[in-house]
Amino acid sequence: MNALDVDTFHGRRVKLDLLKKRVLDLKEGYRQNIAFVGTRFIGKSSLLQKFVSDLDDKDIISVYLDMENKDFDYLYRRIAGSILYNFAKAEGLPLHHDIPLLLESVHSRLPHTAKVIKRIQSLSGHSKTTEAYRELIALPQTFAKEADKFCLLILDAFENLQELGIANAFQELGKRVMTQKRCLYIVTSSYPGVAQRILSEKLSLLFGNFEVIHIRPFDLKTSHAFIRSQFKDIKLGEQLDDFLVEFTGGHPLYLRLICQEAKTLMAVHSQREIFMPLMFQAIEDILFNPRGMLGTHFQMTASRLCEGRSNLMVAHILMALADGKRKLRDLVTGPGMKQSQVKQKLARLAEIGIVHKNGNYYYMDDKLLRYWLKYVFAKQWRSLVNDPAQERLQFREELTRSFEDFRLNLQRDLSSRIVELLHCFEEESLQINGRRYKLPLFRNIVRERLQDVSDEPFEIIKASSANGDWVIVLKMGAIGENDVNEVVRELKKYAQKPQKCILISLATIDDNVRVRALQERMWIWNEGELNTLLTLFDKPYIMTRET
Repeated sequence: MNALDVDTFHGRRVKLDLLKKRVLDLKEGYRQNIAFVGTRFIGKSSLLQKFVSDLDDKDIISVYLDMENKDFDYLYRRIAGSILYNFAKAEGLPLHHDIPLLLESVHSRLPHTAKVIKRIQSLSGHSKTTEAYRELIALPQTFAKEADKFCLLILDAFENLQELGIANAFQELGKRVMTQKRCLYIVTSSYPGVAQRILSEKLSLLFGNFEVIHIRPFDLKTSHAFIRSQFKDIKLGEQLDDFLVEFTGGHPLYLRLICQEAKTLMAVHSQREIFMPLMFQAIEDILFNPRGMLGTHFQMTASRLCEGRSNLMVAHILMALADGKRKLRDLVTGPGMKQSQVKQKLARLAEIGIVHKNGNYYYMDDKLLRYWLKYVFAKQWRSLVNDPAQERLQFREELTRSFEDFRLNLQRDLSSRIVELLHCFEEESLQINGRRYKLPLFRNIVRERLQDVSDEPFEIIKASSANGDWVIVLKMGAIGENDVNEVVRELKKYAQKPQKCILISLATIDDNVRVRALQERMWIWNEGELNTLLTLFDKPYIMTRET
């Protein structure tokens, strides 16, 4: 699988626009380097390669470096070669795919740059790699000043720079980046913990100069739009559409591969509409079958994580997480496992983005990986005999059961789903979309409806904790400033002021409304906050559709 195979530009327009803005800012004297962080195959590389291919500016010379499994020679050829080739192309000079010939083309226009490149060649040829590296990472600024251009340098999988065998590779890079005012750096990483550590420790001088942007799965609206773009005129029922979004967690690669498989099966069976059996067959083919693309990908991931005797307990940890275990004590499930060992393994899994920690909870936000671990990996791990036919039957039955459970959840009203979520809280401090919330253990939760407020009545949930009552106000549509004022008036009727009020809306919330709610010390949760909590507690998304 290659991330380039995924049409991840759907729903990524905001990121592309940001990149365009950063390039314009660079030319105007303001530089903001960027670090894109996201899981493997989420579309980071595709996004950046799309941006570079569409960049039409003769003043910007771009250098794209894929650092996975590369050596210094690759680094040299791509930096020097890209600079020379793109400059020659922009200036209408003879083009070659050979550095010596390119040097001849540009020598009269870039004598100092050509001299530096030849010096790098000489140092590298005499095995003086560290010295050559220092000269190489200084080259972009040397070129930019001499050519009166700007450089865009993209280091994809930048954490692999440490694999070049060069002492203090990141620190040396940091010194250069700080002074290269005509160069914009964009780095990417699939391992959030590793990237954060490099930026904060090894590139400490740069940390404040890198804007960290997380590339996440599609939200619900974008996921539905992406599915429609894949099937175009092919009919797909709303419930199957919703299930596919929930099942994949909005991951663009997972959505794309399952949709492709479904379309292939449609052609094989001469169908014009996608029904449940066909969709389930597509999921089985792609996820359960040994040669299925996602099944193979997940198997390789699990094998890499669990290889070696010292990592056998990782399999037990992953299966426990997939089963809904969240606290450290509950993840000690294998023979001879100790909490200290499990905590160490969890820290490593968190560093590479497989596991996430929120408060005292550990969880996996990749819904499909979690499903595969529970219903394929764990079944095979615990099976007494190798019986592929029985395992396939069990997978089909579980997939059907999962769909039925999801369909029943779709029929439940919002307030009952929220009540179920509130029952999950256990006096924990949790990070929800960048904010910390102290969520108590609720003892008594009741529902009621507010009367005579707006055209669309609110629903209210009263939840009692040891320190006082909480009021949760629900509205399917958008919350306006008048709604906030109405809730404030209603709360004043209470004999005892509630300890906390939470406004929950599934529509986009205006910034002014947020400010007004904050003035009243209210919390506002919308789709993003709700889905963070629902994922943490292994609950399905609350689906909404635009009317």
